[in-house]
Amino acid sequence: MVFMGSLKYPDENGFDAFLKKHGGSDNASTDCERTVFQFDVQRKYFKEALDRWAQFFIHPLMIRDAIDREVEAVDSEYQLARPSDANRKEMLFGSLARPGHPMGKFFWGNAETLKHEPKKNNIDTHARLREFWMRYYSAHYMTLVVQSKETLDTLEKWVTEIFSQIPNNGLPKPNFSHLTDPFDTPAFNKLYRVVPIRKIHALTITWALPPQQQHYRVKPLHYISWLVGHEGKGSILSYLRKKCWALALFGGNGETGFEQNSTYSVFSISITLTDEGYEHFYEVAHTVFQYLKMLQKLGPEKRVFEEIQKIEDNEFHYQEQTDPVEYVENMCENMQLYPRQDFLTGDQLLFEYKPEVIAEALNQLVPQKANLVLLSGANEGRCDLKEKWFGTQYS
Repeated sequence: MVFMGSLKYPDENGFDAFLKKHGGSDNASTDCERTVFQFDVQRKYFKEALDRWAQFFIHPLMIRDAIDREVEAVDSEYQLARPSDANRKEMLFGSLARPGHPMGKFFWGNAETLKHEPKKNNIDTHARLREFWMRYYSAHYMTLVVQSKETLDTLEKWVTEIFSQIPNNGLPKPNFSHLTDPFDTPAFNKLYRVVPIRKIHALTITWALPPQQQHYRVKPLHYISWLVGHEGKGSILSYLRKKCWALALFGGNGETGFEQNSTYSVFSISITLTDEGYEHFYEVAHTVFQYLKMLQKLGPEKRVFEEIQKIEDNEFHYQEQTDPVEYVENMCENMQLYPRQDFLTGDQLLFEYKPEVIAEALNQLVPQKANLVLLSGANEGRCDLKEKWFGTQYS
């Protein structure tokens, strides 16, 4: 909505037209606790683009008439997202959260929730949008990154000049850390059979852990996923492949807002099964649990940690230049998450070995606390339940 005209530049599609004309593009994405806006444009139009862009956060029009058009756009995104197994699985997973917890909310929005239901319940969507904007679009929660061939002094001058009028409501930053353990419920610790869209057999084992963001200097989940996802001799995958039960295995945390936020962190292990592996999925799960039990018994090893640390160091030092749009987006998010000295490295490097932090995460990965999802076309006809938003059949 903020992209649709501002007091200074009232034309609804003015910004998009300006960027198109000057070889640029823009985008915005919403996540659980953050929304990111970004654009790029030819260098000589950068200052003007910045000014047009800043106005969206200084004085957006958010006209009533534009709401319906934007709802259509959101609805079509939702319709496009429906046939994706990853989205369906995520939505089903969220529905297992404690009643009333934000993780159980409908993340996508559609015409039903943004237009028809509010109308029925006499909710003024426009007023709610303005309220939301005033509460959350405040200068002191925002981070900004600009990249250009201009000198740093010039960029600093422009930014100060252009962005200093963004309003600051002075309210404390919204905090969700009191809402921990969203999945500490009997509904979570079960096996779910799901009918997928694609022709696939897959088993996903997931644990909901306390938020791990504050351990970014140790990255315990990265350590565990490195061992779980290892494919060499003695690994889970090499054993399952010998048995002809699995084709691929991926373990860890995807670092999306859904998998890592201030209320919990996910650790999951996804295994793509063969037809035979599907028949033996209990033994496959058993193998994973046995391997984790072995790791718990052995405890963290400094040698392994240092090996991962070295690999990440090398990758960081010899990385190729990233696409500028991706780079500023990544930096901007890092500024929300890490102290200043770690803006550039906080998401990549392992800084210190703390076995007790790794052990604490590792020791929670027990069968009793796991959630199992078994995806297979063979589940068809055996699944009598239906997820509300994506229509996923499960039992």
